[in-house]
Amino acid sequence: MSLRAELVGEAAGMPGFAVLLPAGWQAVDSELAGTSARVDAVLRALPGSTRDALRGRIESMLASARAEAAKADIVRVFAPSEVDPEEFVPVSLVASWLTAPAGGTIQEVGAGLIAQRDAAPLDAQGSILRWPIAKATAVEGGEVEVTGAGYLLPVPGRPKSALMFRSQILRSAGGYTIPDEGIAAMSLVCDAVVASVRWRRGA
Repeated sequence: MSLRAELVGEAAGMPGFAVLLPAGWQAVDSELAGTSARVDAVLRALPGSTRDALRGRIESMLASARAEAAKADIVRVFAPSEVDPEEFVPVSLVASWLTAPAGGTIQEVGAGLIAQRDAAPLDAQGSILRWPIAKATAVEGGEVEVTGAGYLLPVPGRPKSALMFRSQILRSAGGYTIPDEGIAAMSLVCDAVVASVRWRRGA
């Protein structure tokens, strides 16, 4: 699998970092510009019944993601953009900044995630925490099931700041279910992308 580096510069007093993305993945801003067009291109290649069942659900997912992005300090949204229709899995990985509550530290936030959300280290050094996320949302005519994970990376030298990632993978919608092996593969890809984060020297 070929990889390319995506560089994110300093912003709002936070340090820059680099992340490795698989071939076919793209970084977009919090408005998810261009995402709908890419989804349409993939849906057009699917059978009519599957296409119609998925379109509304995916658009609902995108609308929800945009609404959440508006409330958070989103850095980037990473997602596949150039893949064959038969290999397409609706997945996104959202990166945002997190500041610990007043009087608290990111270490305390991490301890809370371990206690309340079964977070565990993703890497051997224990510098990245990962916890499972699953969500089912009722929509007109059915339900959308989304799975994924949350990730917490403390910013070096800044006890109150962290970079947080959240992956979202569409598991099922409108009678269409992504095979377990597809979910597992995308989960591993998201884990690998987060584990590739490297801070700008001096951060």
